[in-house]
Amino acid sequence: MLVRAAALVVAVLAASAAHPANDARIHLPDGPGVGLVYAHCRTCHDLQYVRDAKGLLPAQWKAVLASMRDNGLRISDEDEARVLDYLATYLGPHPPAEAAASAQPVAADGRQVYADNCAACHGPEGRGQPGSFPPLAGNPDLARDPLFPVQVVLHGLAGRIEIDGKAYDGAMPPFDHLSNGEVAAVVNFLHGSLGKTQPVSSLSAQDVAATRARAMSPQDVHAVRAAMH
Repeated sequence: MLVRAAALVVAVLAASAAHPANDARIHLPDGPGVGLVYAHCRTCHDLQYVRDAKGLLPAQWKAVLASMRDNGLRISDEDEARVLDYLATYLGPHPPAEAAASAQPVAADGRQVYADNCAACHGPEGRGQPGSFPPLAGNPDLARDPLFPVQVVLHGLAGRIEIDGKAYDGAMPPFDHLSNGEVAAVVNFLHGSLGKTQPVSSLSAQDVAATRARAMSPQDVHAVRAAMH
């Protein structure tokens, strides 16, 4: 029974893999590890199906992740354990009640936001994956316009690009589940720790809020990038 249920979820996820950007407004319950779920699953799958699978037992979610590995999922054992803990807790049969928003939000740690949401594809050191995901460390796009990486994080990016003479042709989904503070923190981290770019003014949550208010598609962001080159 466990294997049958997991196989059904895997089949549904596989059927949705061709439309990863359709769930730009689908948000999962907040909880430790949710960023890893977005990073590892949203790139390929419509998260509606992940959310609809709510109620699976831990063993069923473990079987789903095992099948995803068989189908090409690249994930460390540590990250897999965190993803499984999140799925089993927040999308399991007895999820906790959602906590009320804190009146005084804690300042976001850009390094941690990067590790949870970006490192799965772009690597812990920002070096990318040849032919699949472009590098962020030393990426000249970071220096051309401080708000461009904010647009990429919030709205995604789709279309062929070249970085240091190497071509990448894929689609990054929007990571608009991140708060304005988290987006500002991770972009500042990219500039300061990975980008190795010219110094820029530190972005604020208000800067991100203004960018978020502008409706853009991943293709629109690609056009912005083309205009900068």
